[in-house]
Amino acid sequence: MNAPSNWQQYPSPPPQWQPHQPPRKKRTGLIVGIVIAVLVLGVGGYFGVLYLNYSSGEDPGGGPGGQPVAQCDISAGLRQEAKVSSFRLAGEPPRARGMKHSNCFWEQTRGKDGKDTRKLQIHVYDFRGVNRLPERDVEQARGSYSGAARDPIALDRPLAGADEATFVDPSSLQTSPTEANLVARKGAVYYLIKYWGHDKGFFGDSAFPVETAKSVVFKVAEELLAK
Repeated sequence: MNAPSNWQQYPSPPPQWQPHQPPRKKRTGLIVGIVIAVLVLGVGGYFGVLYLNYSSGEDPGGGPGGQPVAQCDISAGLRQEAKVSSFRLAGEPPRARGMKHSNCFWEQTRGKDGKDTRKLQIHVYDFRGVNRLPERDVEQARGSYSGAARDPIALDRPLAGADEATFVDPSSLQTSPTEANLVARKGAVYYLIKYWGHDKGFFGDSAFPVETAKSVVFKVAEELLAK
């Protein structure tokens, strides 16, 4: 049936109104912040442990040691520079006639010479009076010196008081990150001087400059030869 001509058409009712939903907040920033915080705490804890190990670790060395023998004694200033102040005589020369060998160690005094390990060893080989003729004593000392100086490294400057002297390559017997060896002869006496050690750090032990070690053994030789 057709609608009457006077029928008015009303618009359809609007759809049911839905309230506006706010967009969901992204949590990317929160997650990133948590990750960063965890990393900071982890790194901080790691370095904290390293610092505690470094600061609370026991200093190297021992007691003050004994009275230095004259042939191995060095000045207080050189002891301080070398970070060694504890003396120990490992081998005393025999009283009987023959070559006199002194084996001396300078080490650290705990709590005095720092956390970086340093050791100084001095061998003194004295051939004086071994033979009836002094020139024969010198010849023996020269032969022993030559045997010790088989891997020479030239000195940067002459060593005062020495008839012959040289640094020696320590690589074949090296036991520490840094080491310097020097041999020197004066007449019928020759010296073998060894200085070695390492620096203590957060991430482990490391070498100290070899030029520093060479400077120490050179100065030790100068003082011993001047006696």
